[in-house]
Amino acid sequence: MNHSFRLLAIVLLGLAPGRLPAQAGFGIKGGLSYGNVSNSGILPGTVSGRSGFAVGLALGSGASLIGFGIEGLYAQRGVTSVVDGSSRKLDYADVPAYLRVMIPTPGIAPYAYAGPQVSIELRCSGGTSTCPVSGRPKTTTAAVIGGGVRIGARKGFSVEGRYIYGLTDLKLTTVTSSSSYQTRSFVVLAGFAL
Repeated sequence: MNHSFRLLAIVLLGLAPGRLPAQAGFGIKGGLSYGNVSNSGILPGTVSGRSGFAVGLALGSGASLIGFGIEGLYAQRGVTSVVDGSSRKLDYADVPAYLRVMIPTPGIAPYAYAGPQVSIELRCSGGTSTCPVSGRPKTTTAAVIGGGVRIGARKGFSVEGRYIYGLTDLKLTTVTSSSSYQTRSFVVLAGFAL
């Protein structure tokens, strides 16, 4: 049985290079990120969400009913606070991979997608102080769900919205007493397939 799966994988990989360029699409995306850090579903104490931007590259299957996508985005998230030392401005390299369902109609094609995301922390700023380093994860995971519309044929303009539900405890130390914080973000993106 294991031998059959290996043989199937080799055949599929052999066919992929010839088929991938015709089916894959490459694009650029950018937009606004509205983020916060949840503490049992609420923003703790005197902190509020941090708005920023997200920008990067996308690779996905072409205009078919069911496809895939993977992206590399630079994104800003975190919380801000009026209390000195409680702000956490987090910058990440996000890598979402998702399964996409698209209605491939001519001209305008609506789509929805969902999948996992891995984020690698690039920078953490605590306002006037530095971020705590003891035990904080530099790599986090999240679930992503979103939808949008593509205007144009294979190469076209797209507009989408996505919700990022963080699964990893960020272990942020603030003036509040809780010890569990996860990312909660909404991102609005515009893109262009090349």
